[in-house]
Amino acid sequence: MSLTDVMDEVDYGRHNFNENEALTHHPLWMTESHFRYNLERSEGGQLGIQKDAEGEPICSPRLLKELVMQRVVVRPSRMKKLDGFDIPSDLYPSLLTEAIMQRSLQTVSYLVSNWPNTDLDVYSVLPPEDFGTCQQLTTPFESPQPGGLTLLDSFMVGLLNHKSHSKLKNINFSGFKHDRKLSRELARLPILWMKPSQRQGKYLHRLVSQTMGVSEEKMERYVNRINEIYANFDHYVKHGREIGPITIMFNCKLTLDDVPIGLALQSESPFRYICHRVWTEPISDVDVPLTTITEILDPMNITHLQVEDPDLCSDTSRWNTLLETIHRLPSLRALSLPNTVHVNLHANAAHELAQTVKSLPGLRRLNLGSCNLKDSLGQLLQNLNGEVNYLSLSDCRLSKGDVEALLEWPKLSQLQELNLSRNNLQNMVPEVVGLIGKMADSVVCFSSSFSSFTPVAIQQVVSKCRECKHLKILGIQSFVPPAVDELKGILDDCANIPTLQRCILLPEAYAFPGSQISQRTTNREEFGQLCTDTLRQLGRADVEVE
Repeated sequence: MSLTDVMDEVDYGRHNFNENEALTHHPLWMTESHFRYNLERSEGGQLGIQKDAEGEPICSPRLLKELVMQRVVVRPSRMKKLDGFDIPSDLYPSLLTEAIMQRSLQTVSYLVSNWPNTDLDVYSVLPPEDFGTCQQLTTPFESPQPGGLTLLDSFMVGLLNHKSHSKLKNINFSGFKHDRKLSRELARLPILWMKPSQRQGKYLHRLVSQTMGVSEEKMERYVNRINEIYANFDHYVKHGREIGPITIMFNCKLTLDDVPIGLALQSESPFRYICHRVWTEPISDVDVPLTTITEILDPMNITHLQVEDPDLCSDTSRWNTLLETIHRLPSLRALSLPNTVHVNLHANAAHELAQTVKSLPGLRRLNLGSCNLKDSLGQLLQNLNGEVNYLSLSDCRLSKGDVEALLEWPKLSQLQELNLSRNNLQNMVPEVVGLIGKMADSVVCFSSSFSSFTPVAIQQVVSKCRECKHLKILGIQSFVPPAVDELKGILDDCANIPTLQRCILLPEAYAFPGSQISQRTTNREEFGQLCTDTLRQLGRADVEVE
């Protein structure tokens, strides 16, 4: 289990972990046609329409300027008639927001291609009412079926048809971490800019193979796929035009072949990529050395890196390449290596990683979840000297010596998040309690879930957590649900943690009685309701149980 995502920046002091962002960030209105309907938010955060005494929705007309913009953007022909007029540059963001709200994709493309400012932040121009629905830029607007036009398509057409008088230099697509297709689509901009006659597998293979291992046959299949997908799209694009350069900023997921191939082709196009967050894992049929990341992207801009490769430690050359890559990223703030560092495959892995990370003074968040660090944690911690506030050691096969090394680590008292879940800690209860005591002034998120603790041990852990001044999330799941009397004792201590917002307590559904999964799920829900009712009786209805 995870508490917060290592690749996020978390303001632990201000963040409310019980908030549903899609609801809490939604404005208290909803626009439909010419009217704006008033909304209200319940105590539980749910949105509903305000109604008058007769049960009718309360609404008001939209502002005149909004109605004018609506009439302009819904007909792209009207926008094109304004070509000869000097539209104030500060009006463009509002027009673009209105065009997105009205799902007028041609107008979106037109505005992007004529953008009068040097910068365009996509997230900031999304209609506030679409928060949570427009997160997926690659979800079709016009048709739910595959192949329907998306909002991203309209932005890409605008970029590819960039007008000479446009001042656009930088466009930021960051902020859409749930959109898994975004990296793939944006990485296709270079090949879409090329003339179809240039999209030859042999020619592209010669370019791409300079930075990664890929067969000519693979490139032929890639080109055929692009030509098939964008057969209709190409008609709207003026290929090969001298434009830009335009810098594309986005969170890069190097998990599909299109992404490294597209980044390798950027020098052949007017597009340049900047990525602050990079995810990478092995890709079938494409060998992307980790050092390639620092060749196709500016290493100074990368602040968050995740590498997941369970076989990396089995290959000394590739392991050394990882260390070299990390060393080349001086701005790194978050490093995530899930299921990648295994001392049973490479005995000195922890020590060598420690020697590398000590050159990263800005490192704040480190995830080593599902790595085998047995009897090696001390080697790593002794060189982890920065202001680290996040440490995930979930499922790391920690030994008693490892936990003792953590207990003696000088930086322990500054941790705001520590995840020890899925380690066998049943004989280390005093040490875990000691860890909590040393973090009492700093820890906000702590988990020892699925650590083979007895209900008595869990209660000892929770009781110690009462000393924590800022604890908001507590993970104490066991493999089987505790008995009701034991549960009430645990919840009583949870209720006495004044800052607690969320208690992660319930095991998975399969741990509950029942002959079918539906019965087990029902029993889990009833158990969860019992927890909620108990906390409410204890005066802590504000604590969410999951």
